[in-house]
Parts: sequence; C-alpha cells; structure tokens
Amino acid sequence: MRKVLGLVGATLLFAGPALAADLAVKAPTLMPAFSWTGCYIGADVGGALSQQHASITPVGVKQGSVSGDLTGSSAIGGPYVGCNYQFMPAWVVGIEGDYSWAKLSSSTNAPNLLPNGTSAGSGGVSWSNKTDWLASLRGRLGFAVMPNFLLYGTGGVAWTRTSYAGLDVFNTGGCPNCLGTTFNDTHAGWVAGAGVDWAPWSNNWIFRLEYLHYQFSGVTSTASFSPASFVTFGWGDFKVDSIRAGVAFKF
Repeated sequence: MRKVLGLVGATLLFAGPALAADLAVKAPTLMPAFSWTGCYIGADVGGALSQQHASITPVGVKQGSVSGDLTGSSAIGGPYVGCNYQFMPAWVVGIEGDYSWAKLSSSTNAPNLLPNGTSAGSGGVSWSNKTDWLASLRGRLGFAVMPNFLLYGTGGVAWTRTSYAGLDVFNTGGCPNCLGTTFNDTHAGWVAGAGVDWAPWSNNWIFRLEYLHYQFSGVTSTASFSPASFVTFGWGDFKVDSIRAGVAFKF
C-alpha cells in the first residue's frame, strides 16, 4: 500500500505542473473592450429637403411687391472622414468633415400686381434655385450607451454652391419690357444635427444613421432700367434638412 501511495504521489508531483501548463494554454483569452478612439473614412447616402422664401422689391416701377416659396427634394450622399477620442470612460469627442453631392432645385411663380395690390392682368414674376453640393466641418460629442453603440450631437460650419435666377415680366407686352437676373453663389453657413454610430461586430466597421440641418443666409440681386427704376430680387435664408445612412472603416 505504501508503495502504491508513493507511486500516486510521485505521479501527481510530476503531472501537476504539466497539467497546469496545459490548462493555461487552453484558457480562453479575453477580447479587449471596443474603443471609439481612432480615425475613420466612410460614405453615406440619403435624402434632403430644401426651403427658401423669395420676393421682389420694385423701386420706381409701377408694380407691387410679391413673394413665393421655393421647396426642393433630392438624393444626397458622399464621403466623410474624421477622428474620435474616447475618455471618462464612455464620452467621445471628435471632428469630422464631409462632402455631399445633391440636385436640390426648385422654382416658383407669382402674379404681377399693381402698387395698390390689385392684379395687373398680365405678366408675372418667377424665381428658381439649384444646389449642386454641400460640405461641412463639424465637431462631435457623444456618449457610448453600450461599448459599441454611440449617441452623438454634431455642429459646425457648412458651405454650399447655389445657382439663382429671377425674371420679372411687366404687364405691358412682356419682354423686352422685363427685368431678370442669373448668378452663382458660394458661401458659408452653419450645420447642426445628431446621430448614432454602431459597430455591430466591435471591430473596424461602423454603421451610421444621421440627421443634419444646414442653414445659409439669403442673397439679393438687382436688375434695373435706370438708377431710379429697378427691381431687387431676394432669396431668403436657404435651409436644408437631410437624413443619411453610412458605413465607415476605423483605422
């Protein structure tokens, strides 16, 4: 019996370290927690709606002021790139730039009125606009409600390019008894919105759903018969609302 116990003890003595080493090799390794820190590049696509109020102001012309509303819709989409930094430990701050192609165009008409507001009987006023692209540079602040699910707000500066046209046809025979204007305008405004980023596999691929509101100040253009006889075409604040879905790769 003593020999048997001694043999068992010796076996355990020599087998124990080997068994422990084997268990250590086979123990599952823990995956590191997902982090939003890093830079990314992606693309998105969606839809956009635009709104703008238009008007004319006649001076030295026997005509009353009239106005109309321009509304347009279009598909929108393009590339975006940005960087995030995660801290405290679920807050995320970042910066992002994007460029979006669009075909937001609209037109509207108004009747020709006399200065007292009654109908002139003929003629009319028309306005149109066409936007080819939008771009922005925005800050982002988000909170990771789950390690791989981020809610964020965003805002910053935006740019756009829009073509404008206006035509005022008077009631005495039409053109050439009319005034018109056409021009292109590229200028800055502001943008703000919110969205969600989701990394379903907790790796480099990030899916997105985002809402953005753009706003740009209005523009005017004057067409004249003489220094004392002219019409000012006005386009008010240009507003665009968009919803887009995107996918990005984080480096």
